[in-house]
Amino acid sequence: MNKTLLKIIKSREDISDYLFHFTNGKNARDTLEKITKEKCLRDVNNRGVICFTEAPLLSLTNMFKLFEQFENPMYAPFGIALKKKVLFDLGARNVIYGLADEKRYLHNSIKWRFEEYEPSRKDFAWLREWRVPLKTIQLTIDNSFVITKTKKDLHKLTFNEDNLLDVKFDGCVSDGQFWGSATGVAGRSFKGISVEDIDELNAMSKLDVEKLIEKQDRNDTEEIGLGGFVV
Repeated sequence: MNKTLLKIIKSREDISDYLFHFTNGKNARDTLEKITKEKCLRDVNNRGVICFTEAPLLSLTNMFKLFEQFENPMYAPFGIALKKKVLFDLGARNVIYGLADEKRYLHNSIKWRFEEYEPSRKDFAWLREWRVPLKTIQLTIDNSFVITKTKKDLHKLTFNEDNLLDVKFDGCVSDGQFWGSATGVAGRSFKGISVEDIDELNAMSKLDVEKLIEKQDRNDTEEIGLGGFVV
């Protein structure tokens, strides 16, 4: 890639280096938690593809606020981001928008990329959709990061019991019983950012987002409560 093109891409806030897969419905947070536990994105609707949006993360926060008024929102502020280059190498391509009868002009090998578009009747072009013709995509701390609505959700999904490095016990004796509690030291499972972070730093650029993600390290640890017990 030549230097001029690199400068153009870096200067354009409307061009994202990432593609985003957001969960939907009233259980969107639970769906993301399941994805992070399995460390895998799946074609749950058996469409033969997994879908993403190219729209920059910083331009999506107001969209999420619009969707909040619905009980089962089409998109919620819970999702996974992967580098566009990583997905491209896996076969991801941008959607081809066109009138319904134009699909027949496409070769069968790329019809999976077609999405009907007709102004004022059917318009999903605002999604800037990409698709990858896979059933599953494995997720790691190096190839992806998570997006959540709140900082609390982000902490719970990026540091959790699935990646415990140590457990500390404490307690006291009372009424002839030992009342104890356990605290776990959890390693970082994923990098991430919350919509709360973005709202607080409303002058954030895509470079700022990248720096925030990059400074998060796989060796980061946090203490998490594991509950109490009685012996």
